[in-house]
Amino acid sequence: MAVLRRDLEMTRLLLECGADPDAGIWPKRDATSPRVIANERGYEEIVEAIRAARRKRGALAPQVPAEAMHKAEEARRSGSEKAAVAVFEEHPELIEVCAPTLLHQLAGEGSLLLMKWLLDHGADVNRRADFQPDQGATVLAKSQQGWTPLDFAATGHGGDWLFDKQKFERAANLLLENGAQLTPLSAAALGRWDYLEKISKQGLEGKGVLEAAVKGAQIDVLRRLLDLGLDPDEPTQVGNLADQTWSAGGPLFQAVVLNRMQMACLLLERGANPNADVYTAGSPAFRAYGGRDAEMIALIERHGGWLDPGSAGYARQTEIARRMLAGEIEPHLTPNDFSGRTVAEQLLWGGASALSADIVRMALEHVGWPPDDPRWFWMLWRPVPGHEDYSPQQQAECCECFKLILARCGPHHRASDYGQTMLHETVSRDHGVGVQLATILLDAGARLDVRDKLLQSTPLGWACRWGRVEMVKLFLACGADPIEPDAEPWATPHAWAEKMQRREIVELLSSARKRK
Repeated sequence: MAVLRRDLEMTRLLLECGADPDAGIWPKRDATSPRVIANERGYEEIVEAIRAARRKRGALAPQVPAEAMHKAEEARRSGSEKAAVAVFEEHPELIEVCAPTLLHQLAGEGSLLLMKWLLDHGADVNRRADFQPDQGATVLAKSQQGWTPLDFAATGHGGDWLFDKQKFERAANLLLENGAQLTPLSAAALGRWDYLEKISKQGLEGKGVLEAAVKGAQIDVLRRLLDLGLDPDEPTQVGNLADQTWSAGGPLFQAVVLNRMQMACLLLERGANPNADVYTAGSPAFRAYGGRDAEMIALIERHGGWLDPGSAGYARQTEIARRMLAGEIEPHLTPNDFSGRTVAEQLLWGGASALSADIVRMALEHVGWPPDDPRWFWMLWRPVPGHEDYSPQQQAECCECFKLILARCGPHHRASDYGQTMLHETVSRDHGVGVQLATILLDAGARLDVRDKLLQSTPLGWACRWGRVEMVKLFLACGADPIEPDAEPWATPHAWAEKMQRREIVELLSSARKRK
């Protein structure tokens, strides 16, 4: 708020007290940090105040040419470790910027070649992730603070390679050969009972060792840890002490995810709760139904597993959804202001999120909200992509769900906090389906002249900022104003395209201005 008001003294005061200039606002964190806002609006005095604060904290990493950072990012995206090593060889200054967290990330992916290169060039094999990353560094979740690269390898954090045990062992061995020290987490995944047996039960609690043993397929270690009396649900605090947020059920959840039936049986026999709440991931029961493995579902059900309406929708369990709506089974409903207060509302929320048109259609018949109810905005938002591109099949399912909900509420709702429309949202959350969703909204009468409160821009302005070339073409073809004389100078489509260096979009806007 201080930066939005261009209040330099307030900004300085907050920075002096430790405010983070890189923390953005959900769900547009990449575009809404104080530093980004100040940069994009040309508030030079505030940009300098942020730089000065970061220099004072010692958090400002060495300056690295933008070309070098771009090459490194391109090499990482290509998946070629040889290409990434070549970039680091050409630009050794990248090591100081990227190495602190890059080794953790690579260890979680099993990227052996680049791991070895970093280790050979002085990366700290035992560095704990209890620092604030900067510039090119990977931002770590609070729950990973204190982890070593070996812990990242042990949990496979950031990769999907734990199914390949040999690859896991090679990554772990590389770190150990370079002096990595065991921790309870890594020892559990590696099956190192000789290390764990020297630690008290209290010293192992809250460390995630049961979940790590499951991920490492170490059933003997899992059994011994349970014999010590560790809670099979392994409640673990997420975040810092002020948050007081807990997650439970991780060991059984991972056993279900990895289809490790013997380990799932052991955990359930020792009292694991199949309905425990795994932070941001649902319950083990939810995961079992989502995986659609009949044997695992039967095991979970024998031990009292069930689905609530939101989870049934998310797991695309059409028959369970039908029976819940018909009152034939206990829905285990917990009304809330997030996913809804009725069975139908929660089924709609989960079904829309999972792109299940059948469940969305069924649930809508039982939702009586009037068209102008503000709750429709976030319900219409549910099928819109999050952080990954949709496949062609997902795109079709997304559009179908979107149309079903849109037919009940129309295209004119705005988010209550920052005033963006759903047309704005389809721009920032494009992921391969944005043009289709935008076309659906425009065909339903969506307006192109509405500005949000935070970026103070129209959908065209957002498309220019995020570089959505095809959406720029669509909006201009549908009559969007390429000039926008009433906009703030920094918030015109042309200003966004220029400052974000979108050359093709600049040309499109210039051509549209000439025609106008």
